[in-house]
Amino acid sequence: MRTLLLLSAAAALSCPLLSSQSPPSPARGEEWRQFQFDPEHSGNAGGRRLEVPLGLAGALPLSDAVFTSPVAAGGRLFVVDGSASAFCFEAGTLKLLWKRRSPYGPADCNNTSSPLVSGGFLHFGTMAGSYWVLGVEDGRVVREIRCGEPILSSPVEGKDGRVYFATAGARVYALDPAGRIAWTWDFVREVLHFKGNRWSG
Repeated sequence: MRTLLLLSAAAALSCPLLSSQSPPSPARGEEWRQFQFDPEHSGNAGGRRLEVPLGLAGALPLSDAVFTSPVAAGGRLFVVDGSASAFCFEAGTLKLLWKRRSPYGPADCNNTSSPLVSGGFLHFGTMAGSYWVLGVEDGRVVREIRCGEPILSSPVEGKDGRVYFATAGARVYALDPAGRIAWTWDFVREVLHFKGNRWSG
């Protein structure tokens, strides 16, 4: 399915602009800047209340199937589809503000890395092995980190303000919000002490 369906249940948790009631001011919208809300990726929203009845708030056409979760920040909604194309919509009107396509074509398929917003930047990984940092205002490429292996997991923003992600090859990266690398750690080399090619043995 190439359409992002916004249900008022999800919208009420991420941005009340998309509830089944009349849209409130954007300033009242709660931000949901990373996958499952918090650094633990707990999805715990026990202190939040949904307005009923629930219903469809909108359907937005994308370029591929969607295997990730959208995020909400600054009155905008961000989603990455299966082809690693990133989209930004205005939360109140659902107007498309910008989109950024992956340059790697068929190598970017079935992407599962949900985006994250940190300090004015959108972060996400791809199956083609690139980690992207885009400007939230216009989708410009701020940084591309070529990791050489797929990135299946979603990035996380820690309480220290850094953004962390891991590759399918068990390499961990720590970045500042603008995507500058603070450090990397390699489980295969540091813990398993394997120095060869982790993919071919």
